[in-house]
Parts: sequence; structure tokens; C-alpha cells
Amino acid sequence: MRHRNVEVFISDNCKQSEQVMDQLDKWNISYSVKNITNSPAVLKEMQAHSVYSTPLVLVNGEKVHGFQKNKLQQMLGLINRMHSSRTQFSY
Repeated sequence: MRHRNVEVFISDNCKQSEQVMDQLDKWNISYSVKNITNSPAVLKEMQAHSVYSTPLVLVNGEKVHGFQKNKLQQMLGLINRMHSSRTQFSY
């Protein structure tokens, strides 16, 4: 499996931030936490990705905003991306 760089932008008292970190822990995924609550520099870093609320997860630079379990699984390579594609039939 390829190397993953996972960054999680969170804020204090954010339920979805807690859900994201809990899920990553369950999947045994290493990640770095960046809390925007008391850090204008971290807030500015998050806003540079055109996101203005937490949580924001960056997986090798690709964004997942909010707690989106299925999208996180896909981005992390935990499920096959082809699961969501439609099957075409010819008659």
C-alpha cells in the first residue's frame, strides 16, 4: 500500500471532528491533528483549501470535508473505488 499523508483540521467542541478521529483510530490510520481553535495560522492554512469549517481531512492533499465515512474509506484505499460505479449491460 502506498504511503498516506493524512492531516485532520479540527476545532474544539466539534462532534464531527471527534467522529473523524475516532473512525481513523478504528481503522488504525496514522494522522496529524491541526486544531484551528486557538491558532490563527492553522485556521489560515485550512482556509487556503477554500474550507471554512471543521473537520477537514487531507489525504495526500485531497480534501474530505465533514465526516464522510465512505469517501474517507475510498480516499484511504480501504474500499475499492469501483464499488460505486455502475455496471453496464448490453443485450
